[in-house]
Amino acid sequence: MSRRRKKKYSRKKLLAILSIIIIFFVGYYFYPDIISLFKKHQQKSQAYEVFRKELSDYSVFGIDVSHYQTNINWEKLLKTHKIDFVIVRATMGHNKTDSKFLKNWKALNNAKIIKGAYHYYRPDENSTVQAKNYIKNVELKAGDLPPVLDIEKYSRVQSINSLKAGLLNWLEIVEKQYGVTPILYTYHNFYVSTIKKDKRFDKYPVWIAWYNVKQNPNSVLSDWVFWQFTDKGILEGIEGDVDINVFNGKIHEIEVLRIKN
Repeated sequence: MSRRRKKKYSRKKLLAILSIIIIFFVGYYFYPDIISLFKKHQQKSQAYEVFRKELSDYSVFGIDVSHYQTNINWEKLLKTHKIDFVIVRATMGHNKTDSKFLKNWKALNNAKIIKGAYHYYRPDENSTVQAKNYIKNVELKAGDLPPVLDIEKYSRVQSINSLKAGLLNWLEIVEKQYGVTPILYTYHNFYVSTIKKDKRFDKYPVWIAWYNVKQNPNSVLSDWVFWQFTDKGILEGIEGDVDINVFNGKIHEIEVLRIKN
């Protein structure tokens, strides 16, 4: 075998070893997310009432929706199921609005149900402009839930510290605009690794996503207000699956969160 061929095979061997090392470290770092994703896809879609029965320790249930639920038959949905609150995706990033937001928001106004609106945060975009996008498109009134910031991804272009600074900036701008402390939504591993240890986030109520109905979020945090425990709910009036949430308290206690006059 020539020296050139030996070098070629040595280079391939080195690349293979480096690939294995990279895969190992990536797998180790994202292990909780991979397991959570695996469990999520293990779940089966179930009727809304089945989930309510399984989580009988809670009495206040709600859903969150976006354009992924397409055209919701709100009259049928709210007539058929006992839904206490609905949170709607309003905006995304620095200039996008959910294509079904206005339709859903109007329907909920007419239905006189407890409602809220959330912003999907894009970590590679300017936080101030994102806050202005939400403010421009969302009018909150007395009785509505506070603004919600949804953070699910890490940035590809900035550090964790810069990402957290951006989140805090969004929260502060929106709080000043609406005069109420916003709610922070994230999945459990992001919360544990990025949010939990930073005291600057302590003032913000937490809406935690954790798709494992056999565990209670109290094992991760004690001050959560909403728990999104599945995205596999089936309800009449909605095509396909929908996220289902519980409120950490009784129905009269949710009044503490709602915007005052």
